[in-house]
Amino acid sequence: MNRTLKQSALLTALMMGLGAGSASANYNTSTAAYDASSAPTLLSTVSGCDDCSEVVNLPFAFPFYGKTFTQVTVSSNGYLVLGSTTASSISNPQLSWSGSTAAPAGMIAPMWDDWNPGAGGDVYAGAVGSAYVVEWRNLYHYGQSATGGYTFKVKLFSDGAIEFHYGTVTGGYGAGADNGSSATSGFQEGQNTVAHPVSYNEAILSNFTARRFTRPGAAGLYVNIRDGLFNQPRPGLLYTLDYTCGSSNLSISTVSTTSNDEWARAAAACAQTPTIRGTRFGGDISGYSVSTYPLAGGETVITSGTYVFLKRSDVTPRQTQQSAFSVTYAGTTPYRAVLDYWQSGPLDKPLLIITGFDPLNEDSTANYLMLMGDLVRTLNAEGFDVIIGKHGDGNQRLGWFRGEVAAWVDDIVGRMPAGSKVQVAGISQGGVVLRDTLHNNTNNILSKVKAWYSVDSPQLGANLGRAYRGVQTLLMCHQSATHPGRRKLTSPPAYDMAYSMATTCSCDNEPENSTCSNTSGYHDLYYGSIGWPSSAIPRYALAFSDANPTNGFTKMGGDSRLFDFTYTGWFCSEDRDWEPGQRDCVAGSRSITAADVNTDEGASLCGTFRLRLQFEPAFINADSALAVTGNALGTETASSSCPVNYSSLAPTQWKDWASNDYNENHEVLTSALANRMLSWVRAEQ
Repeated sequence: MNRTLKQSALLTALMMGLGAGSASANYNTSTAAYDASSAPTLLSTVSGCDDCSEVVNLPFAFPFYGKTFTQVTVSSNGYLVLGSTTASSISNPQLSWSGSTAAPAGMIAPMWDDWNPGAGGDVYAGAVGSAYVVEWRNLYHYGQSATGGYTFKVKLFSDGAIEFHYGTVTGGYGAGADNGSSATSGFQEGQNTVAHPVSYNEAILSNFTARRFTRPGAAGLYVNIRDGLFNQPRPGLLYTLDYTCGSSNLSISTVSTTSNDEWARAAAACAQTPTIRGTRFGGDISGYSVSTYPLAGGETVITSGTYVFLKRSDVTPRQTQQSAFSVTYAGTTPYRAVLDYWQSGPLDKPLLIITGFDPLNEDSTANYLMLMGDLVRTLNAEGFDVIIGKHGDGNQRLGWFRGEVAAWVDDIVGRMPAGSKVQVAGISQGGVVLRDTLHNNTNNILSKVKAWYSVDSPQLGANLGRAYRGVQTLLMCHQSATHPGRRKLTSPPAYDMAYSMATTCSCDNEPENSTCSNTSGYHDLYYGSIGWPSSAIPRYALAFSDANPTNGFTKMGGDSRLFDFTYTGWFCSEDRDWEPGQRDCVAGSRSITAADVNTDEGASLCGTFRLRLQFEPAFINADSALAVTGNALGTETASSSCPVNYSSLAPTQWKDWASNDYNENHEVLTSALANRMLSWVRAEQ
């Protein structure tokens, strides 16, 4: 990318350590008592006129987002603009928290609609007590002929507070305009900074009510926190923002939270325009590492009075470029594989990520990046180009995916200077497919790859539930063939990876009496054909489970045991629990309910069945992930000593490897592992 890069701040309403004078950077909202008193002076220009405006002088300097105003321009259509300008637009705009280009800067609208004082009603203004009031009194809506107008007003205070007061907002025009059903309520600082929407074409404004908006602090910074990887607001972040106020160097440490809007905000008292000196990120509230990267042109910093607005469209942009590939599996109908880019044009530092186990082909690129997201952000922030590949149909033999991986590499290399190479990482199953493609040197891929990475990939095979007893048997026996869990377990890629798979099952109402035979044929066939690509291409591995050299699984269960499959209930059978040995030493873990795997559902003569177990059709096994040289992944023994059934780790296949010291459930790339992989990717560039 060769960009000038700088990290941006995520800013929020929940402040920590701001000290005296700190404030929330957004306007605080509260209810107020309705004030029926009238504004004193008729505005003759704007009254009796459709789509007209009139400039009036304020008795004080009104502060608004770091600027002050001594005049306002009043529109007949139910809004005002700070300063002397024109205001006569008919169409009310929709405000977002980032502002609207259809509305003027410095706009304040208690009830912007297509009002027509020429048909009925007037506009008044003037000081009432400590406030300056603009009142739209008994207005008719455009096209209204029946009697009965609408009354509302805005009150401005010398400290910058704003109040909207609604008198009668149900009138002669009826449901088309009543209660704000065709109006905009809210205000905005600028067309490209920040706004405070209240409602848009919603009938939520009530008669004889009022809303108060309390002005934020003197220095505010705003950023839109929508995350393109997740396509939703980011739930929370830890960060420190450094800035200079006058001659003082200051910082804000905060935790961000979000509500319905997508803006995070922070503020501190500063009588001068602050200078941003930088940001430092920790993790978010879920424990992820966090980095952000800028838009194509970087951040836009907008200064408005004593306020600085750090403008971004989101934390991480969505992928915007896509290459499509028509692929055929064993002569079957062509499918569409895709390659998602965040950038167009030439590439100089690419990393291809191959997606994981998805036999139902349901997940999006964003779903896959739940695991890799923060790594992706950091790489992009440093100028790397991250590209995501997804297979045309996940429910195919693993060996058939080689052609897609090779095609993706060709597509990327074709966007690079001649002779350049690409780094490639495979997540989960994707790491196995990558190893297979490199071993077979499909499309001469070895000459195009600089380094490859196995990210929690089952290099010796996975056990997707125990083949002959346990959760896999429950699903095989007691769920339909369309059940998502069963469909994953019985998919072609699952057969290729699993050390043993259930085949013929004898099923019973009580789960411990259900048994299945098993086969390891597919696993042996597939893994027996995969060798190790030439060590001339550096190989790196990450494992999410405990890679303690001895008894590597002891930390996963706390008591040297893993996950018991247990059920409780009133049964005639004396055996109410699964045997302690019926644990799955290499299965993933997630809690599922009785509704997911319910073998009885009222059928038992002795009561209702309830089930508690841990299950996810994914592997968790450090030995398997790292591919221990010289040791086979044997069928696990049904005993209480699962950990000692596995040999010490000896991952000699890898130039370097790293693992967690606890079971990460094959779901989250922790900060430590992400940083380790970052160091590898940087070194190999």
